[in-house]
Amino acid sequence: MIAFDDDEKLDFGQLAPEVDHLLQQGVAAHFKDRVLAERMFLAALSLAPDALPAHRCLVKHYNRCRQFDKALLAARAWVAAAARSAGLSDNWLLWKQAPGTALAALKGLAFIHLRSGEPGKAEAMIARVQALDPEDAVGGSVIAALLEETRLAI
Repeated sequence: MIAFDDDEKLDFGQLAPEVDHLLQQGVAAHFKDRVLAERMFLAALSLAPDALPAHRCLVKHYNRCRQFDKALLAARAWVAAAARSAGLSDNWLLWKQAPGTALAALKGLAFIHLRSGEPGKAEAMIARVQALDPEDAVGGSVIAALLEETRLAI
């Protein structure tokens, strides 16, 4: 295991200590031992399947490893967990309002679709994020700008 000081810990919010510990270990391992990092994130999700920070960590890990097939599956699971947590439909197209946690997950899924070469899917998702978050609290504008750059590059 990788050891680090409490000052270096990320704040994942209210999580069971064992889940937080696994996420901290996964983050610490990410650049040195990606297999260990994946194992820690998956272990955290096995203990707490609806822990949104664990989903986010796994999606970011797969994205950084350029494992987009795995990232898409993980991002879909993140959106599903966020929807369950917020009492929303599992179909984001039906969302009339949504908390930031659900919108952040949908933004993450849009980003992975963009990185996977599916800008049309990403565009629809970001349009929904921006419609439900006109103040841009979750940063949908960042993905919208990346989409525009993608369109201009084609």
